Formats: sequence, structure tokens, C-alpha cells
Amino acid sequence: MRNEEVVRLFKQFADDLYRFAISYVGTKHDAEDIVQEVFLKLLSKHVLFEKKIEKAYLMTMTANQCKDLLKSSARKTNVDLDSSEWQLACYDGFSERNKDVFDELMRLEDTYRAPIFLFYYEGFSYKEISRILKISESAVAMRIKRGKEQLRFRLEEET
Repeated sequence: MRNEEVVRLFKQFADDLYRFAISYVGTKHDAEDIVQEVFLKLLSKHVLFEKKIEKAYLMTMTANQCKDLLKSSARKTNVDLDSSEWQLACYDGFSERNKDVFDELMRLEDTYRAPIFLFYYEGFSYKEISRILKISESAVAMRIKRGKEQLRFRLEEET
């Protein structure tokens, strides 16, 4: 892929990929590394895809990088989601209630967190999410449903 095209994609989608990576892995530094790796791979490969699927393709690459990192034996498994480093990157423009919902979302297992984030915060359809996460559409629907139930329960406990 040409450098100019990668720069354009970076300017257009880097923030979205970064927020998604943070929601997946939970740390600012890992998310930065993941986004960097995605764009380095684009530079090194001759990838061609349609303009209408650019974001979905990049989200899929990001999800794969996140999965690889989480499986990595080199990664520490203790991620402090109570720290504020991920919050600062994601809170922009949120009301207090939305911050509370997002905080609880970040405390969910990544099994539920990633599909909910992609659906509600990034606007992807179930079909697109199933391609990004490489799971069936029914699995996407079930994970979103169960994740919403957990969120509802946790938020009701707070009030």
C-alpha cells in the first residue's frame, strides 16, 4: 500500500482504532502499540480493499492484533481497569451517566465488551461485528444481550 494512502487511513481511523484497542486490551500503551502495528502492516503489505469497507477491515486487523497480544505469554495478565489511563482517551464528550455506563462496560469480560463497543460506540452491524471478531452473527447477538444484562445489573447495584 502506498505511503500516502496509509497516512490518509491513519488520519481518518487511528482514533477509532485506538479507542477500540483500549476497550479490548484495557491499557493505553498496549492500544498504542496495536494501532502502530496495524499501520506498519499496511505499509509492508500490498493490500487493496474497497473504500466502503476500510474501517471494518482496519477494525478486523486491530481485533486480531488485540487477540494476539492477549494470548501472548509476554503480556502481563493484570490489567488495572480502575486506572484512569484508558478513561482519558474515551471520555471525550460523555455526560456523567455515559461515563458511568462506559466505566462498567470496561469492567466486562472482553467477550462481551468488544461486541458492545463495536455496536454502540462504533455503529457496526451484527454482520460486520461477526466478520471483525470472527464469530457468528448469533454469537454477536448473544454476547451483546448478555453483556447488556450484566451492565444493567451492575448499574442498578450502583443506584
